[in-house]
Amino acid sequence: MKILVPTSGIVPAQEKAEYILDIAKRLKADVTVIHILDLGEGSEGEEALTFFSELGAKKDVKVTTYLKEGNVVPTIVDFAESENASMIVMGASEGRIVAEWIVTDVIDKTKIPVVIIPR
Repeated sequence: MKILVPTSGIVPAQEKAEYILDIAKRLKADVTVIHILDLGEGSEGEEALTFFSELGAKKDVKVTTYLKEGNVVPTIVDFAESENASMIVMGASEGRIVAEWIVTDVIDKTKIPVVIIPR
């Protein structure tokens, strides 16, 4: 089983990574974490990927990370399909309309199950 986790930066990663990796461990799943670069973005995406990798190693969960450029929703959906992900796990973000739109759009555009981690 493979779980795809799109991350939007270090703060959401710190808030959700442990929860997501605990799910993966229970399911005996590998985790693939993807961060999609926005124009002018700094190293926050790389920090999030490193955070997931290091925590995965501590929890004995295989974590593979990717840094991609592209439009967020199509990149998530296409990558999930190309990686044969069994599910996509995304975090809900309080008061972030853009984040809610992204989650809703991913759900609408893929046949892969999408699990939303609560705030």
